[in-house]
Amino acid sequence: MTVQAAGRTLIDLGGRTTVLDAMDRVRTAPPADELVLSVAAGAPVLRSQVFLEVLRRAAATRRIALVTADARARSLAASVHMPAFASIAALERHEIDATEPLGPARRAAIVAAQPKPVSPVRGIAVAVSLFLAALVLVAIVAPTATVVVAPVSQALGPLEYDLRAGPNNADINAQTLGPTPITAKFTGTATGSRTEDVKAAGVEHFTNQTTNSINIPKGTIVSTRDNIRFQTSEAKTLPASTFTIFPPSVTAGTVDIPIEAVDPGTRGNVVAHAITNSSSSQFNVDNVQPTTGGDSRKIPIVQLADYNLAAARADAELQKQGDAQMDGWKRTAGQGKTVYGAVVKRTTLTPAGDLVGKELPVGQTAFELTVAGTATGYSVVDTEPRAATIVRLQKAAQSGYDIDPSGAVVQVLAGWPTVQDDGVHWRVSARASQFRRLDEAAIRSALAGRAFEEVNGVMSDRGLRLVRVSTWPGWWPRLPVLDSRIQIQKDAPAATGSP
Repeated sequence: MTVQAAGRTLIDLGGRTTVLDAMDRVRTAPPADELVLSVAAGAPVLRSQVFLEVLRRAAATRRIALVTADARARSLAASVHMPAFASIAALERHEIDATEPLGPARRAAIVAAQPKPVSPVRGIAVAVSLFLAALVLVAIVAPTATVVVAPVSQALGPLEYDLRAGPNNADINAQTLGPTPITAKFTGTATGSRTEDVKAAGVEHFTNQTTNSINIPKGTIVSTRDNIRFQTSEAKTLPASTFTIFPPSVTAGTVDIPIEAVDPGTRGNVVAHAITNSSSSQFNVDNVQPTTGGDSRKIPIVQLADYNLAAARADAELQKQGDAQMDGWKRTAGQGKTVYGAVVKRTTLTPAGDLVGKELPVGQTAFELTVAGTATGYSVVDTEPRAATIVRLQKAAQSGYDIDPSGAVVQVLAGWPTVQDDGVHWRVSARASQFRRLDEAAIRSALAGRAFEEVNGVMSDRGLRLVRVSTWPGWWPRLPVLDSRIQIQKDAPAATGSP
């Protein structure tokens, strides 16, 4: 008979109750905070402390107490930490040891008592009882069982996460590389110009046609037959020519005077003996050597539009140096590391005032600019962002569930990662399989002493699939009573949906 009161269930066990009978009553008892076993003295279940230990474990987390008039059974119960009482009244008064103390009269009676000879029938009965108790003990301790189960997995996801690797409480640890100074030099093209005309120059040879010296002033005009005019650039005196009657001879007075073309440009570059005309009949003129240097040339000038067009390329040129710096970081990165970057920031650029309006050498149109800045990169272990994503998936699993990390699928979405001032950013999509966490101790306790046909139901209640049960000896009809004799082995998860 089983009686349930508030917080307590009383199970009344008769004098023939075995340990297996008691276990079935304990397992089927209604949920309660405390189980009270009222057992008649001499019941087989009270013969061994092993039996009482089995009952205590079968109660699992519930408190269990023993009520029996058998003083020896109460002593055995105390040895396995099971409270024992002589009566229900003693239970209510919490009298753990309700045995009667020995007074002087009883001590004298015990001493005066003479031992009675043991009858043969009683000896045989005791021997049979001990033999049966040994068989029961063997039945409890000897059997072993191996139960193979497979967690039933469920699909988790797909889920999307934003992850960051970098400083300041990032999702993923990263080593910051830099900021490292970088510099780039690049050129622009000057489109402005001014024209500069240059006069041709040479030397004119003057010959005196008189016996008087002649003053040749600066600016005296001489010309070619097609009227390309030149003027002297210095004032000189033309010596007089001398004539000798006998023997007749003439010594001409001559002088060389520098000249330059009146008009600038290449037209003033004339060949030798081309400048022969003058405005005076007192002397003759001629250029022994050609005149040279006449030119009309353009001087390149940098305009503001030229500067702005070149300056617009500054960030791209600096980025090239940042990419080169990142290549260097990659070469020196440790094994198992991936370098991301570089984040390039411009700090200085050649000012417009240093270039705009500047004249360049003739024939040169290119001018140079210098841009400076910094490059920053991030070194992240190769297992990321997968490892951080799996941690997120584990947190997203149901309470009491684990995931299969090796089978998780993590995909970085298109357009990611991106590298920004605060680190590397990913957006990932992930899915996995989740399955109930295996509590071997609770499973062993739930299976102890059960019939084989009950095992599948116990596993299903815990989100598990029974693969097989094997016992030793093989003919044993049920699982061992002691949960310590049951071994739980985990098989590969049985999927109900792909991750």
